[in-house]
Amino acid sequence: MNAYEVLNVPPTASREEIRRAYRSLARRWHPDRFMAGPERDWANEKMADINAAYRLCLDGLKDARTAAGNDDEGLRQVRKLIDDGMYTSARRKLMGLNTRCAEWNYLFGWLLLQTSELDKALIYLSVAVHQNPNSAQYARALREAEQLNSATGRLSRLFARRR
Repeated sequence: MNAYEVLNVPPTASREEIRRAYRSLARRWHPDRFMAGPERDWANEKMADINAAYRLCLDGLKDARTAAGNDDEGLRQVRKLIDDGMYTSARRKLMGLNTRCAEWNYLFGWLLLQTSELDKALIYLSVAVHQNPNSAQYARALREAEQLNSATGRLSRLFARRR
């Protein structure tokens, strides 16, 4: 049983949308609306499915909030690890997080920049800026990576000419 299909709501539905759908279906299929007999038995089964779907959808919202909260705390821990220069631990922690939000991409890009993985850093920082174009911090980090990339390219060309 797909709980969202039973309630006829998208998986991205809010608590209020789930509640509205549930109430609408409960009014329609509540067994008390049917005369005793096979129709009432069928409505009982239908209502049991609706109740189960409602609980599953609400549990999904709780799980999503809990995961997001855990990821937020994990991102704060990663930022501290990076600030402390503990890049291997920060990378391991980042890879264990479920989210790939703008902050995750920024932190991973910044981490790659600190460990001289410039090409990869540019990719992740670009994604972070794309996901959150209003962040001055993300834009500043991307500009810094682009400047380093440009300087590195000039040095490579200079050394290539001397050979």
